Amino acid sequence: MLYSLDVLGVEDRGEDDQLDVYTEFNETIVRDKEGRYQVNVPWIPGAQLTETNEIQSKKRLRSVTKKLNQDLGLKTEYRNIVAQQLEKGIIERVPGEPTGSRVFYMPHKPVVKSSATTTKVRMVFDASAKPNPLARSVNECMYKGPPLQPLLWDILIRARMAPNLLIGDIQQAFLQVGLKPEDRDAFRFVFELIDGTEEQFRFTRIPFGAEASPFLLGATLQHHYDNQPQENHTDTLLTLTENTYVDNLMKTGDSVEELKEFKHEATTIMEEGKFPVHKWESNVHSLESADMPDPGKILGLTWHKQDDVLEIQVPERDNGQ
Repeated sequence: MLYSLDVLGVEDRGEDDQLDVYTEFNETIVRDKEGRYQVNVPWIPGAQLTETNEIQSKKRLRSVTKKLNQDLGLKTEYRNIVAQQLEKGIIERVPGEPTGSRVFYMPHKPVVKSSATTTKVRMVFDASAKPNPLARSVNECMYKGPPLQPLLWDILIRARMAPNLLIGDIQQAFLQVGLKPEDRDAFRFVFELIDGTEEQFRFTRIPFGAEASPFLLGATLQHHYDNQPQENHTDTLLTLTENTYVDNLMKTGDSVEELKEFKHEATTIMEEGKFPVHKWESNVHSLESADMPDPGKILGLTWHKQDDVLEIQVPERDNGQ
């Protein structure tokens, strides 16, 4: 393994007996009045949530708050995440009555990644939390869904097959896919406001960390590609289908103009589905977004763009083992 993708719940393509989940997905996906896709969570029949995890979630919130009080700068950034997501409609205040049959509260904590080029602080949710050892987590109530992404190794090999390479990142990809109202209460969380009071929110989009989120994102992207007019952008659509891995897009080519055309067409196609693409990186400097670092990253591997060299770090072995 080059590196682990377990945190995403992602596996390379393999045998899976959940193709009926994919069929049901394609039968139920819709677009709202703004054109954003809305999906249902693939719940396991009979897997019910016997408890909401609200009490345990509040306990963990108090623990997180104590740590945040020791770093007021981090506390401000953390609160800003919630304020911005509320403004963008990614989350909403919990209504007076649930709109679905499942209610669950996810604990959360801040994770700081100093090496990130944009967002340094992320809000990470624990959808595997349990109110007690005998209870189910919300993750245990949903199918993971069949893996839909191309083989990771195939993409990396294709990245080495042409002199020029262009990659882009779907901005907050998971949070661009809407959740239907009947599933939103399964992804609630409690947050402390500036005045010290606690308020409850729920996701209107698929949260990163839910068991089915990688499947729901991949299936939504494939649905979007499949429903584009086939007479338009045929080569770009084929490239997107073959070289989209989770939230990364990739295009190789001999001609700079070819990559430039792909960047323009892919941006148009993705934005039509409410998937903005940013952080374009390339060994052709004119195709890059502003202020992109060198070295950069290709699917987690360090990419020295000027020399077009991929760096693979091999862990050192202890005691000659």
